[in-house]
Amino acid sequence: MRPVPRLATITCDISKTMKNLLTGWVLCLLAVGVAQAEVHRWVDKDGNVHFGDSVPPEYADQIGGQSGEAAPAEPPVVSGTVAEEEIRRRKEEAQRAEEDRVLLRTYLTVEEIEDVRDRRIEQLESQNFVTERYLQRLNEQLAELELAAVDQAAASSEAGKPGEVSPDLVRDIENTRASIANYEARLATSRTEQERIRQKFAVDIARFRELKGLPPEETTAGQ
Repeated sequence: MRPVPRLATITCDISKTMKNLLTGWVLCLLAVGVAQAEVHRWVDKDGNVHFGDSVPPEYADQIGGQSGEAAPAEPPVVSGTVAEEEIRRRKEEAQRAEEDRVLLRTYLTVEEIEDVRDRRIEQLESQNFVTERYLQRLNEQLAELELAAVDQAAASSEAGKPGEVSPDLVRDIENTRASIANYEARLATSRTEQERIRQKFAVDIARFRELKGLPPEETTAGQ
């Protein structure tokens, strides 16, 4: 029996090796191609999430860097209006806290607050009484001046003149009317201030009771 030549065996081994190398090289190329095909993620206008190797132009701004990952969302921007409202709210809270401290430092009991309120109102009532008395005299004076003007005009008519009134009397009537208007305005302002004081102290008393943990005024009065 003749031996098989070794050359044929070597050739067969080389062909097999080359085949394996070519197969590996092709697989490497395929792997590189797959690695280079990046998968992108984007969110459409309806909030739906999509994946793919390409992104529609209108969503291209969602892709950031070389990794193909969606760009990080921008932090929410606080509008100027929201910031201003927050600043205003904090200022109001600080002012309220300061008012509470002053209220507690100034008064020890509800009775002290009521006493201060009553004294202020009484002071204004005394001023109003004086103003009302003075207004009464001014109105009486005006009535007398107007009556004098009527008499003077009647006397002038009897003398054949067209109801003339002396300039001095006219001036006195005008000044008296102006004084009446002035003091009536003062009286109205004083009465408005009285009402403001009542309302302010009512708020102070209610807040003082709240800070001290006291029952509301209605509950106390009903006991």
